[in-house]
Amino acid sequence: MIRGFRELSDGRVLITDWREERLVGIDFEAATATDIGRVGAGPREYRLPDRLTPYPGDSTLLFDWGNSRLAIIGPDLAIHRTMPYQPKARMRVNPRAVDDRGVLYFVIPRFASGRPDASSSASVDIGRFDPETGDVQVVTRIKGSTPPSWRKQNKPRLTPGIPMVMFAAQDGWAVSLDGRLAIVRSGDYHVEWRETNGTILHGSSYAYDGRPVTYEDKWAFVERFLTGTPISGRGPDGGLGHSPPPSRAEIERMIETNEFADVHPYFVPAGVWLGPGDSLWVERSVPLGAGPILDVFDERGRMVRQIALPSERRVVGIGNGAVYTVVKDEFDLETLERYIVP
Repeated sequence: MIRGFRELSDGRVLITDWREERLVGIDFEAATATDIGRVGAGPREYRLPDRLTPYPGDSTLLFDWGNSRLAIIGPDLAIHRTMPYQPKARMRVNPRAVDDRGVLYFVIPRFASGRPDASSSASVDIGRFDPETGDVQVVTRIKGSTPPSWRKQNKPRLTPGIPMVMFAAQDGWAVSLDGRLAIVRSGDYHVEWRETNGTILHGSSYAYDGRPVTYEDKWAFVERFLTGTPISGRGPDGGLGHSPPPSRAEIERMIETNEFADVHPYFVPAGVWLGPGDSLWVERSVPLGAGPILDVFDERGRMVRQIALPSERRVVGIGNGAVYTVVKDEFDLETLERYIVP
């Protein structure tokens, strides 16, 4: 289950395998795949390896979920050091981006924001964490996942549930190396660039007709969520571990007792990447089984091209002139693919 992806400057890539708990370096030219580190809690070990984020010096930041820390991987494909992901009490730093000064950008969890309406509001704060000083600053606020009605009413949940309204629209975002923030607004589908000096550039709207959410969509979402979300007590020493495969009855019960939006959002919130030349790549929401569609925006928020990929693929990253996807076969084995983009 390929979870994290990162292309290095020389074309090699790193991936994390969520199910097998592997961190792998891949060299397409040499046709080799090299395991990095191993499972454990030591200096060069990890548990539940997740997101891979570009880091200064052509290094890579690994979100080590199982050990509650971040690991820095050098271009030599070795884990050099680790640091805690909780710089302040109750605040978990799961970085989505790192600028060229080593400052980490992340979504501040609602429970750690300090806002009285945080648990019932759809808005979340984007934070900036400087490991050198330990300071955390709020950069801006965006639309995050929509809390379900029971959370808005501040009522306890009596049955297991997913803590959001599934398929509800969310803003997407990315950060350039020089610290500029690109936000894809979900309301009318436009790109907003925020310069480091505070200037904001708004691109045009590219809204289109929405697509209804079907029962099959709900099933696929719930199954993927339950399979990819760790559970406390399943790992070593009672820590986080893999979720067991959900049964049909469990999926049906979750569909019946949880909340879904009626219409799909314009784009996939997690499917926003910075590409070559300050381009911004956004993955559209498409029907189940359809090939991914990527909208490419320039530095002024204008859509300059659209790329369609073969069906049954899942986009995991954008490289320098390439799109990387994952395809699953009939045995549920995943294969990494690279599509060269002219």
